[in-house]
Order: sequence, then C-alpha cells, then structure tokens
Amino acid sequence: MSAIVSWEGRPYVTSSDADPALEAAALVVLDWSARMGDSREHARVFEEVVGDALPAAEVRMLEYLNGREPVPTSAAASALGIDLSQASRQARRLEQAGYVARVPDPDDGRRTLLHIAPASQPIMDRWLVSWAEQHLAVAAGWSTADLTEMTAWLCHMHRGLNELLPGHPESAAPPRWRKLADDGSFTAEQLDFGEMATRFYAWAAHAGWFEHVIEREAPALTPLLYVTLRIVDRHGPLSVAELAERTWVDHTQASKRVTKLVELGLVDRAPGAFDRRSSLVRSSRRGSALVARIVASQLAALRDAIGPLPEAVRTRRTELMERYVGALLDHDAVFNW
Repeated sequence: MSAIVSWEGRPYVTSSDADPALEAAALVVLDWSARMGDSREHARVFEEVVGDALPAAEVRMLEYLNGREPVPTSAAASALGIDLSQASRQARRLEQAGYVARVPDPDDGRRTLLHIAPASQPIMDRWLVSWAEQHLAVAAGWSTADLTEMTAWLCHMHRGLNELLPGHPESAAPPRWRKLADDGSFTAEQLDFGEMATRFYAWAAHAGWFEHVIEREAPALTPLLYVTLRIVDRHGPLSVAELAERTWVDHTQASKRVTKLVELGLVDRAPGAFDRRSSLVRSSRRGSALVARIVASQLAALRDAIGPLPEAVRTRRTELMERYVGALLDHDAVFNW
C-alpha cells in the first residue's frame, strides 16, 4: 500500500505497510550528516574549535587518521573516495602544517605511513570531544531507558545501512572518544550513546548516502547540485546571495550551480519583486518532482535497511527519533536546511 509521509512541510509518497515516520526522521539526520561531512560549514566548525582554518577535504583526512595506527596513503585515499595523487597532496600540506607525520613502513622500506603528528594529537582530541559532545548535549536530560533504547536504535540503523552501502571502513574515533571521555563525567549509558552516535555520524558523513540514490534517480546531478536543488525547492524563491548563504559557498559558486540547474530544467529564474534587474531562483515542476522522487527512493532504501520491526518497537523508536530530531533543530541552526 502507499503511505504519505510529511517532513519539511511537504508530503512524500512511499509504498510501505508500516507508518514511515521512523524512516522520515532518520532521513533528516542522514541527509544532514551527509551534507555536513562534505561541506565548508564542517571546516568552519573545526576552525572555531581548534583555531585553524583548513579546507573541508583536509579536515576529513585528519578525521580518518585520528585514532588509527599509521596507514599507507593509498588506504587513506580509498577510504576517502579520492585518487592517490589528491590524497598525497593533502597529506603533504597537512604534514607541512604540522598535523600529519610520516613513519617508515616496517613491512616495506620503500614507502612511508601516515598518522596524526604527536604534537597535534591534543588538538584532534579537543575537536573529537567537542564534536561528540554536541550529540550528547542534544540528549541531555534523557532517562537511562531512553538513552539505552536510542543507542540500540542507532546501532540497528548503522548495521543495516552498512550492509546497504558496504566497503566503508569504520572510524577509529568512537573508541578514542570513549577513552577520552571515560573520566567519571558520564554515566555508562551516556558513554554507550556517545560512542555509538560518534560511530554512526562518522560513517554517515562519508558513506556516499546521496550518491547512492542520485546515481539511480538523477545521474546528471552531483550531490552538491542535489543539495542546491533541494534547498531551492524547500525555501525558494531565493536570490543567488541567499542561496549562497544557505549552501555555505560564495556567490560565484552558487551562481554556477544555478546555471547548471537551469540548463537541466530543474530550476527557473524569475525577476525580483523589488528589483527587476535581479533574479530569484525557484524550483521548476520538474525539479520539485525530482526531489520528491529522490526522497521517496531514500525512504524506501531506509525501510529496506531497517527491516521489519515489531509495532511496539517501531512506535517507541519513532517517538525517540522525532524527539531527537526536534532537539537537533533547536540546538543546531545549520541543521534545518
């Protein structure tokens, strides 16, 4: 049968015999994680915490290396989904900045391995603690039972999604965070939740969540173009300046994305109401239909990954997930995109 789920103020249709509210709430979190992990905003937050401005790609490299034993550059490239030359350039810049060090490979004297430089480890630990505690703050005041159930739900969802999108190495950050945080400041349930939340979000940020469905539904789009289209569809009509602010890029980049989306027939330009020389961008009918189709496909993928749940379990986890999403919306201004 067909069910209608409403999220972000609009209905989406997905075929399911179960109430899709759980998948809808999970989709909001996954989309946000995927968007943040690849954005300049993520790098801006890193800069606020550690006091150093790095490109988002280099922040991702540091996050991958943090907590790991030394690894070959090729392993980092594979994990980050970039080519070896790009990974080598990033590693070289990070080494020059003092974040990354190289050590000889004990099994192959012809190559070196990458790891976080000892002098920079406290900086990375501070970033990790700050990042993880954001999620703990969202669940502040939750009962032990609620935290335990939410941890079990994140674990269930992570396991199912990892089967859907295999081949992504587990982050080394969760056990390191637990080691840093296990100083008596948190209960055992809070530590379990913090570790699982760190594992889930680290995975979601680099698992190719957007690519998974865009390749099938809209091969002409990139994830960045899809994010731009979705923001226009939800918030438009927008000026290019407003769109640039919402997508965390400069005016030139936002304008290039709009031009490409216009060429694809997914957005339209219209004269501004107060200045006919400026234009506003709004989603075309074709663009809105594509967003709805992609969201429906994402919900279906989530339903498959989650699998069947007893009605009582689904009801309980839906309540917790919707509460969690609501708290994220209140806690994080960039969450509501």
